[in-house]
Amino acid sequence: MKRALKMKVALVMAFMFAGCSSMQIEDFTGAKPEFIPQEYFNGKLMAYGIVKDRSGKIIRSFKGELYGSWDANGVGTLDEYFVYNDGEKQRRTWMLSPTDDPKKFIGTAGDIVGQAPMVANGNTVMIDYTMRVPYGNGTIDIDVRDWLHLQENGVIINHSKMKKFGIQVGELVITIIKE
Repeated sequence: MKRALKMKVALVMAFMFAGCSSMQIEDFTGAKPEFIPQEYFNGKLMAYGIVKDRSGKIIRSFKGELYGSWDANGVGTLDEYFVYNDGEKQRRTWMLSPTDDPKKFIGTAGDIVGQAPMVANGNTVMIDYTMRVPYGNGTIDIDVRDWLHLQENGVIINHSKMKKFGIQVGELVITIIKE
């Protein structure tokens, strides 16, 4: 009986600590400078990043140029051009469509499966999506959560967790600078 009680207490504590460790977009309400995607993702940006494997080991680095623009209907286009340290080149074009909420967008891109909900709050933007990536002779789908935090002088610190079946398989850390 004592063992069962100990197990219940341990499970309750595990759930309590798990709930406390999860970052939420609401945590950034009022944080400055305010991240307004239509202003920040407009013009040229430079990106510098690293890719980590599931153990935290850096396995790649890259540099990128991003170009953003917005049309009269409020739809944003963000063209990304990346060059990795091993010579691989990658291009992605995001389309950011507005919703009824001015802080929320729906993102789509060629290697993104379905839609990517994007929400801005305070100095932070969060984007959830599934990315189809080359793997062996085929592809696999990886779930990604991007957190972009706007700092002073137009610098963004971006960190992304990549998961497969709910297990973290990698991480991205990127610095983006608005020119």
